[in-house]
Amino acid sequence: NLNLEGKDKIGELLARFSESSAVASHVRHVSLRFCDQLEESDLKTLKKFRNLESVNLDYCQKISDEGIRELVRCAPRLRYVSLFWMPWLSGKAAGFLRGLDGLRVLNLSGLTHLTDKDVGELVRAAGRQLVSIDLTRIKSIGEASLGAIGETCSKLETLRMYSCERFTDAAISNLGKGCPELQVLDVCGAKSLTDEGIINIARGCRRLNTLNLTWCVNLTNRALEALAQCRFMCHLSLHGLKHLTDAGMNVLARGCPCMIVLDVNGCCNMRTRALEDLQRVFPNLQRLVAL
Repeated sequence: NLNLEGKDKIGELLARFSESSAVASHVRHVSLRFCDQLEESDLKTLKKFRNLESVNLDYCQKISDEGIRELVRCAPRLRYVSLFWMPWLSGKAAGFLRGLDGLRVLNLSGLTHLTDKDVGELVRAAGRQLVSIDLTRIKSIGEASLGAIGETCSKLETLRMYSCERFTDAAISNLGKGCPELQVLDVCGAKSLTDEGIINIARGCRRLNTLNLTWCVNLTNRALEALAQCRFMCHLSLHGLKHLTDAGMNVLARGCPCMIVLDVNGCCNMRTRALEDLQRVFPNLQRLVAL
């Protein structure tokens, strides 16, 4: 691993490490997070790291769409790419990433200019090996993206869609149809999500163990009843879900005995919110967030 996060004179450092073929051939991961002096021309150096599998460019301010094209050209065997909080990147960057057909982990968190179509086309082209996708704050996420994920990403284990608030039940139901290995799902703030979407996810994603439903305000006890099918569930946030009651929690508890962490903050229609009380129905519960 070559960790150069936040370093000054980053171009010189990359050049120095690439000069020795013996050293360069052993580099598989390069982290350039927060390297605000990194130039697009510096990415050409990555071509000398012939076994490179992973690159982190989080918040590298001088890297544009053309820089992403250079990255793909110089490191075509990448399996991990992180582009966290680079909102200036456009659909062109997503188009260039389609050339990485071995991708396993892709972080596009904060790429707010990407459209639903951009993400969908990227997933269809390069998503067959993906196990983790972060789409946090890409508000356009909808049928094109989630349809592509459901049809293409059968190996997907983690999907983060924090603050992606516009997708519908029909769109997210694609996960239940095509992502049986899904274990971690974050849909915090999904304002249009209803019980029907959760029912379809729970039916097809039985391996779910971590689920963030914070501020998915339309959900009721029917969602909890569906999630009782996910017997591996151990981390669950129900923060702000005012329609939930003790009856729904009791059904959930019977199906999810592995629950360790539970957030019921703001579940004002639940009478049982104290840790010691909930531990009677969730015997393995260790931590509780509640008013």
